[in-house]
Amino acid sequence: MKPWPADPKYGFLNPGEFIKVLERGHLIHKLDLHILDLVCQDLEEAMQKGETYPMISVNLSRYDLELPDLHERVNTILSKHEVKSSQIRIEITESALLSNTEAVIKEHISRFHEDGYQVWLDDFGSGFSSLNSLQNFDFDLLKIYMAFLRHANEKTPTILMDVIDMAKRLGIETLSEGLETKDEYDFLHSIGCVLAQGFYFSQPLPKDKITAKRKERGLKFESQAEQAFYQKIGQVNVVNALYPFSGSNHQELVETVPVMVFLDKGGDFNIIYANKASKSWTESLRLKGEDYAAAIKEEFCALLRQLVSQTDGEIIEKSFRIKDYAGRLQLVAEMPGQRAYVISTNMV
Repeated sequence: MKPWPADPKYGFLNPGEFIKVLERGHLIHKLDLHILDLVCQDLEEAMQKGETYPMISVNLSRYDLELPDLHERVNTILSKHEVKSSQIRIEITESALLSNTEAVIKEHISRFHEDGYQVWLDDFGSGFSSLNSLQNFDFDLLKIYMAFLRHANEKTPTILMDVIDMAKRLGIETLSEGLETKDEYDFLHSIGCVLAQGFYFSQPLPKDKITAKRKERGLKFESQAEQAFYQKIGQVNVVNALYPFSGSNHQELVETVPVMVFLDKGGDFNIIYANKASKSWTESLRLKGEDYAAAIKEEFCALLRQLVSQTDGEIIEKSFRIKDYAGRLQLVAEMPGQRAYVISTNMV
């Protein structure tokens, strides 16, 4: 987005200084819709230049949901800039659920879904309606409230693991806000929270500085095909590893089962996820030396190639057995040039 101009009299104003004023005056929709317009301008510019552009999330205030023509206004802005609804994620804060009736929220979510938008629940866990919001509303993603990390204690890992497990059983994606350290990132990655944001990656930046940082780090935006590919990988429930797919997550939680996710790029296989149990498992097998990653690649490469040759675009599953272990290998996502597989095992 373009940098927000400083007030000529007061200079830069922190959003906390003016948002509540606009909300009290029921004028916040003017700001929110203006931000959406700026976002769409940037997307339109990127499309005209033939650049890869990201999906962007836009927050709506609880007061925006009071507008009788909210959806018409949002759709008109996108239409003006020829932006598709699939490029915009609508974020609704958990506080909005307390300020509006259930029927109103359901109607808005339904309308947004009908028009092709994803609807995300922002600040999940910040209020008292969290479980009700999952039971009563069809959100596509939960943004986990950053206070979980800022005020972490010995209970925090268990709470976060259960939230991730529950969300995947319900077919809902998760994103953790407020990451500041590599340890926080590593833990969330280990329990399958594949989306994250926070100062660990970057502080908020204007558009030109984001472009400069991306070039400096050699980062690229995901294409829509890549985004869909990794979204499917993110559905693998690595916490409940015996039953890693949402359609069969009705069993008891098992945290000690080896589970790995492989990425196949034209026959070149790389492990992109391996839990602690999988490392212990492969070490105990003593497969072809001490390097468990090399051992895994050697043992399962033939199975993976067999799946690649057999696939017709549908999810394919193959059982295998090594020593005292039975396992399951399954194709979970594919796009041109890449496929992803998950392996889970259990002692027999």
